[in-house]
Formats: sequence, structure tokens, C-alpha cells
Amino acid sequence: MQVVSSDLVLGKKVLLRLDLDVPLRQVGDARQGTQGHGQFEVIDDFRLKAGLETVYLCLEHAKQVIIMGHIGRPMGREVPELSVKPIYGWFLSQGLAPHLEGGRLKLLENLRFEEGEEKADLGYAKELAKYGDFFVNEAFASFHPAASTTVLPTLLPHAAGLHFAKEVEKLTKIRINPHHPLVVIVGGAKKEDKIPFIQEISKIADQVLVGGKMVSTASNFTANVLVATLNEDGLDITEETINSWKEIIKAAGMIVWNGPMGRVEEGKIAGTKAVAEAISESWAEVIIGGGDTVGFLAKEGLLEKFEHQAFISTGGGAMLEFLSKGTLPTIEALK
Repeated sequence: MQVVSSDLVLGKKVLLRLDLDVPLRQVGDARQGTQGHGQFEVIDDFRLKAGLETVYLCLEHAKQVIIMGHIGRPMGREVPELSVKPIYGWFLSQGLAPHLEGGRLKLLENLRFEEGEEKADLGYAKELAKYGDFFVNEAFASFHPAASTTVLPTLLPHAAGLHFAKEVEKLTKIRINPHHPLVVIVGGAKKEDKIPFIQEISKIADQVLVGGKMVSTASNFTANVLVATLNEDGLDITEETINSWKEIIKAAGMIVWNGPMGRVEEGKIAGTKAVAEAISESWAEVIIGGGDTVGFLAKEGLLEKFEHQAFISTGGGAMLEFLSKGTLPTIEALK
């Protein structure tokens, strides 16, 4: 897999696929917006910041940079609330106004407004290819086949973005050469995604600590999978579990964490916060992924600290898929 460099993009028109799927919120008076909708703003810019290094490299050396991506699931329809306008505003806030206003940096509208994007339609990919002559994928989280991620690389010379490449490097190390003891902590609510992951990662990890909704499937796991006990209300892990896990986390050589331990959206944060604090006090190499996990750390004011200590993946589902299978459709498309 080739990684983007100044030589590769020099003088080119670069089509840059970014992770634009970030949380938005409505601000101001809805009557001030277009088509009866209010204005929106970005409330969590972690994914956008992760792509900035690649944006700056391309801007410095390329003739033009055309950014593209998706927000939400508009299902092939134009949905004003899912427009990229707030993303444009965010780029302005990063001091990129001269490039945007001068035309060297452009931002295409939400790709999923077109049915061809999620259908991985060749015709739609060819339309996108007309905008540039070199493709860079910096959207690690968008790992399912799509016109802009798996078809477009077949039409143009291509490379992985800088953060995309770091994701692959870090996650490959977990599979191939981890520091032991390797402790994997899994929580959250998406059982359909995480149960197969737990079954696969338990073959690699020394211990897997399981909280969240997966607790109810304890009988399906192997001996090195330690399943939490829950409080009486069933919404968080017990203090007894927390205390026993702290010792395991303290002794770890590498820690992978994906998913909160309880229903943090309902204020049940004690277990997740205790796990976060235990990880922050460890000497282990740490990799964290998942929107709910990153969102929790940001809300609790812990994200900045973890950004200095840990590698934080932009893709929760992509991280689990890669660790389970060793590759992704989007990685194969760049080979």
C-alpha cells in the first residue's frame, strides 16, 4: 500500500476522501436557515483533525485539492440537515479561507446524496474521477465498499492518507507483534458486530474484558474472556469487577479499548470512567477506537490527555473489522 507523499501529489489535482461523518447540531433560529432548516455546526471534530496533516501536505504540493466524503445516511436523497456546509465552516475556522476562496481547496457535497455512492456504482465513480487525476483515501472509518473508496482507486493512481497508514500500522502490530500481556477491553451495545470480534481477538489476546450488552452472552466465550458482572439495575459494571480489572490493566503491555462499560448516555458512567482512569495510569501501549468511547472521553475532558498517551482510531467498526480479518475492502483497493 502506497502512502501519500509530496512527490506523488506534486502538481496534481488530488481527490481526497476524508472522514466527514462527524456529529452536528442545529444552532440559531431555524427561520434563518435555508429550506426551513436552521444552521448546523460541528460538535466533535476529532475525525476532521485526524485528516488535517494530509490536507496540508496536499495543499502544499498539489495543484488543487478536492475534498469529498459523507455525513449520515441520506439513502441517495438530498437531505439539507446532512449537507457538508458545516464542514466548510469548520475548514474556514482552521485558517483555510484563502485556499477555499481561491479555489485551490474545494469541498464536494455529501456523496451519499447520490445512490451510486453506497452501491459502489462504476458510473458514479467515473463521474467523481473527472474532478482529479490522483486519489488519496484518508477515510479509514469508511471501510465498506463504495464508489468513492473502493471503485475510484481502480480508475486513478492512488495512495493512502497519512493517518490512514498509521491506522493500518498500529492495528497490524496488534495482530502480528503485540506487547504482552495484550489486554482487550470491549463494551458498547452493538452485539452483532462485537461478539464475532471477541471470538476472534480472544485467539490473539492474553485477556479480553467484556462489559456492556455483551455480558448476556458469557457462555459463548473462551476461558481468557472475563465477563463483567452488572449492577442491580443492569446498566453498569460492578465495583467488584472494576477492582479486579484494574489489576489486569495495570499489568498490561498493550491495551486495546473499544466501547463504554455501561449506558453512559443515561448517566451510568462510573465503570467506563474507572476503566479510562486505570488505562491512563498504566504503562501500556494503548489503542482506543469507537465513536462512543471517543465521545465519552471528550465529554469527560479526558480526550486531550489520551491523545498524548494513546493512538486513537477514527473508526470503531473499521478497527474491529481489521483486527478480526487483517484487512478491509478499502485497504485491498489501495494495493
